[in-house]
Amino acid sequence: MKSLNFQRNKSLIRITNEKKIKKRRNWDRIVYLLLLFAFVLFMAYYFLNKLVMVHAFGHVIIESTKIRLTDDARLDKMYVHEGDSICKDDTLFSYSLDLDQDTDGSGASSLALGGVTSTGNKDYWWLKEIYNIKKNMAINNVSIVENGQLIKNYENELKRLTNEVILDVLPKQRLDYVQTEIMKLKTQNYKLRSENGELNALMKTLKPFDNTAKYEAKDIKVNAGGGSGGGLSDYMKRQEIKFSDELLSENRYFRAPMDGIITRIYVHSFETALKSEDIMTLHKDHPAYIKAFFDQEDVGHFKEGDVFKITFPDGSTSLGYLKRFYIATYTLPEEFQKKYEPTTRSIAGDIYPVNGEEMGKWRTFYKMSVDISKFKY
Repeated sequence: MKSLNFQRNKSLIRITNEKKIKKRRNWDRIVYLLLLFAFVLFMAYYFLNKLVMVHAFGHVIIESTKIRLTDDARLDKMYVHEGDSICKDDTLFSYSLDLDQDTDGSGASSLALGGVTSTGNKDYWWLKEIYNIKKNMAINNVSIVENGQLIKNYENELKRLTNEVILDVLPKQRLDYVQTEIMKLKTQNYKLRSENGELNALMKTLKPFDNTAKYEAKDIKVNAGGGSGGGLSDYMKRQEIKFSDELLSENRYFRAPMDGIITRIYVHSFETALKSEDIMTLHKDHPAYIKAFFDQEDVGHFKEGDVFKITFPDGSTSLGYLKRFYIATYTLPEEFQKKYEPTTRSIAGDIYPVNGEEMGKWRTFYKMSVDISKFKY
């Protein structure tokens, strides 16, 4: 019997190790979780701001003064520049008043006739009044001529209208209307002629002051700028500008009415400053405050003395306290008002910095918008 040996020869089967399969990341799941997490954070932030925080808009305000002159003048020299810090009574600029147009008494100079001072303008007030009266009389005369022409036309048609009314071609009301119009025009002309007569009588009474005509030239004195001037020779000694042939008063100096900072200069040396124009703007270096506008529904969640967080446009923050708020409501400024929505009225208040260090941060944000917030509870 044969013996069997199944392992007589080496096995020809080779064993190879399988490669480990790397699990792929589920990016869809990761993106979903990230979006869900962002949504939860947004909702938490939204409800935190809506339910727990009081928000308001505001402007940084610094008290300012606009410098003007009460008369037209020419600036001789500007002694300050924009950004300069000044103290009270510092000289800001020098100026001169125009004397060429003021020798008759208007503006900065006046004529003293003995003990009587003439305050009339260069072209005299009574001449202006006579001109106005003559203009009104001329307008009345034009109206009288126009009314007379209408009356003539109506009277020419009166006979034709009467015949047509008799023949029942036109109603009688048409004839009554024309007759009434003729009566109105005649009455109006009578009124205008009477008015012209009154104006003519009034015009004859207008004339210069009688008590100034008897003084001779030697009694005339010129007072420049309302001060105690000398005679006419003193007036002629005033300075004269060569490049414009102007006769100007002596230099006068405008001094600062308060401490502050020069922020804007609108008129410079040798330029003319009209009395209706600003020459410069002077801002106080303190105090700065924020004009805040609160929603009406938040009125019960803040009071005077509460501390607010101030967020400036550059992202920096500061602290301020509510010094006062106004009971009356104010219209929300345009930059805070959303377009195509009804006008919003809000509660206004003044927020001041908690200390001098915080105030220093506010000066650079003049007229800029800021965000104001605090916890309700």
